[in-house]
Amino acid sequence: MEIRKAKIKDLDIVVEMKMAMFKEVGSITLLQDNAESKIYEKYKELYTQEKGCHYLVYENGKAVACGGAVIKEDVPFCFFKTPMYGYVIDVYCVPEKRRNGYASLIMKELIEWLKDKSVHTVRLKPSAVGRQLYEKIGFSDSGEMELWI
Repeated sequence: MEIRKAKIKDLDIVVEMKMAMFKEVGSITLLQDNAESKIYEKYKELYTQEKGCHYLVYENGKAVACGGAVIKEDVPFCFFKTPMYGYVIDVYCVPEKRRNGYASLIMKELIEWLKDKSVHTVRLKPSAVGRQLYEKIGFSDSGEMELWI
């Protein structure tokens, strides 16, 4: 097993894993046309600006797990003394490799990357399966609510 920070040349793998995640959770129908290329371009932009990164876990040269983080500076946080926060995205492991600690390992790397970027708050939207992992790491429910209209 090896963990590596993804580079722009690895974005095809990152996007492939993100799409597998969307399919698995049943969200693929929510995506725009040509979503894969749009995701690729957005991530490339974020990597270039050093506002996004992913870590990939490899076994025998094949990527089996992925996780990323982006730095956001939206309202109202952009008015705070620390105007940005981290947002964890794309935490995914291929089904046959789950429960090996890969998500925990990726989260550790992502949190360190965000700390190095002077981020003090990290947010994420957990899946039902992932909630226990994130609580174990120290995440708490922020009380934020959502309404789909």
